[in-house]
Amino acid sequence: MNNTKTKWGHWFWGLFFLVCAFIVVASKMNLLSYHPGFWTLAFTFILAAAAIKSFVSWSFFGGVFSLAFISILYAQPLGIKGLVPWTVLGVALLISIGLSLVFQPLKRKYYHHRPFVVYDSDKPGHRKIVIGREHIGETGMHKGESKTDNESNVDVNIRLGSTIRYIQSQNFQRATVNMMIGEAKLYFDQAIIIDDPAVVEIYGNIGEIDLYFPKTWDVQTHFDTFIGDLEEKGLSTKTGPVVHLIGHLQIGEITIHYI
Repeated sequence: MNNTKTKWGHWFWGLFFLVCAFIVVASKMNLLSYHPGFWTLAFTFILAAAAIKSFVSWSFFGGVFSLAFISILYAQPLGIKGLVPWTVLGVALLISIGLSLVFQPLKRKYYHHRPFVVYDSDKPGHRKIVIGREHIGETGMHKGESKTDNESNVDVNIRLGSTIRYIQSQNFQRATVNMMIGEAKLYFDQAIIIDDPAVVEIYGNIGEIDLYFPKTWDVQTHFDTFIGDLEEKGLSTKTGPVVHLIGHLQIGEITIHYI
């Protein structure tokens, strides 16, 4: 299955770049009614590739905003100069939220079957750990709710709300945060990791997340944001267990506090 997907990807992106080359040549030979400059074409190809990749991955924010930026580049021939940039970006935000809400069940199904990334340490005493969405809980968190978790594997699901979670597991292994729109504060200062590495996964559309880690933990980030920021406050001594922070947040901010 993976080989089939890889071959399909090679064919698709190969044809994509061939089409891009044709458009460049056609533009220079005056075969097109509109003649964009070199950098306009370059940004168009980059944004088009980003849009395709985003939609294939069910990332509506990335896909819609990429198309919005393309429409801004071509505002004059499209006759929408009076709508750029803020009206176009505002509409893109509303469309992204709407598509995310409508297609959320299909998006969950996609991530449920998504191939996992494997971190495997050859060091004696280190376990093999699989990183990915193995399962998603069905319980959502409502505004203002707080909870203490003692399990090794913790699921936090937020949709149009906020939550505070105190992770106090004596053998912490994994925490998975799924956020549609909301805020979350997760405290790991009372959690104990016996067999590292542990994993904190975050998948969200719009929101703010504060993570409170013991300052001895060695937090390694493998995180993507579309319009967002990942900030660290305080210093980690990195003398304790390893924790992988992975996932993506479309719009928002993640702050790591070392306490």
